[in-house]
Amino acid sequence: MNSLQKRLSSGLILSLLVLLFAQWWFSSKAIERLLENQLLDQLQQDSEVLLAGVEFDAAGKLSLSSSRLVPAYQQPYSGHYHALKFAADTQYSRSLWDATFAMPQPRGAPASTSRQAGPDGQQLLVYTRNYQKDNQQFTIAIARDITPLQNNLMNYQWANAGFSGLFLLALVLIQRWIVVSTLKPLKAVQIAMARLRQGEITQLQFHGPDEIKPLVDELNRLLTAIDQRLKRSRESMGNLAHALKTRLARLTQLSGDNDRSGFSTEVDAMTLEIARLIDRETARVRVVGDLRPGQRVDLAEIIQALVNSCKAIYREKNLRFVVNVPTSARMLGDREDLFELFGNLIDNASKWAALQVHISLSGSTLIVADDGPGCPEDSLPTLAQRGFRADENTPGSGLGLAIAQDIAGSYNAVLEFKNNNPGLVATITFKPGTLT
Repeated sequence: MNSLQKRLSSGLILSLLVLLFAQWWFSSKAIERLLENQLLDQLQQDSEVLLAGVEFDAAGKLSLSSSRLVPAYQQPYSGHYHALKFAADTQYSRSLWDATFAMPQPRGAPASTSRQAGPDGQQLLVYTRNYQKDNQQFTIAIARDITPLQNNLMNYQWANAGFSGLFLLALVLIQRWIVVSTLKPLKAVQIAMARLRQGEITQLQFHGPDEIKPLVDELNRLLTAIDQRLKRSRESMGNLAHALKTRLARLTQLSGDNDRSGFSTEVDAMTLEIARLIDRETARVRVVGDLRPGQRVDLAEIIQALVNSCKAIYREKNLRFVVNVPTSARMLGDREDLFELFGNLIDNASKWAALQVHISLSGSTLIVADDGPGCPEDSLPTLAQRGFRADENTPGSGLGLAIAQDIAGSYNAVLEFKNNNPGLVATITFKPGTLT
């Protein structure tokens, strides 16, 4: 059963059935007990009325004054019966006609109550009590036909069951209407997903329950992350293709030159640069690893992987990397975003560093510093602009720091650059709660 509506309806119906049955059973028992207690009070009163009419003559024989009797005890099979037992003699009311009923003797208590079959198919409730009068012990039993009471109780039970059934039906219909109305916005999400698949929209718009909105927000965040990732991947592949095309064109030009004096040296330099470009992209793909957006990733692990990659790319420089990032540092974000962000900063520092690159974490701020020539003060504000290159003679596309700036902006982080004399310092400050 995968339907949410069917699950809710089934759960509601089952719960209501249990509750309504419990209500029906307890209410029936409570009313039955109440009516029975009222009837027993009447039987006790009738027993005391009979007690007042009991007399003993001089010979010690028991007699009952008829003036004390209720007329119903004189009418045959009226449902009102009594019996008096004295010694071995038992006297029954005229209403029993020629029938009798058993008189259970109270044991351990002055009175007892029992149920038994009566005349004319009746069901009797019998109240029996021992009395003492004029130093004589005798027993009075009062019986009442409870068939009308049982019929009334059964009528009530049927009426209660019918009302409970209608109440259950009404609740199920109301619940179905509520569920259909509540899940209606999901249909709009389904339509929006189809439009998204066809490229008509880029984000989902949702106006519905607060419990579902986080799911839509997370889908939108994921769509944004995927779009940014694809955009950066296209730019990276375009940059790599452009760099390779430029160098291959230069190699083709060199192969046609008649002057071969510097051919070998330039070909070696071009080959080394192409190998470095390929190594950089290969290392980037390798260190990114498992992509799980929205996870708390190990910051020290990412930094160390990027450091190892830059050591391999710039191995001829024999750089020294000083990393001061706690091993317990965790950051909430997309793993590829963080590799792209920190990778561009560390790669830029490695490219310009003379001997050392220093990476440290202070609170919510990551600092990447090198000991290179730094950047002209008037160029610092434009350093992260797309296509800007501080030195045209140094290989590069001028997109790395611009990409880092874009990623930092998506995390509401602030990326800044300043000269360190010597070298350049890049600081990126995240909002509170991103780093733990």
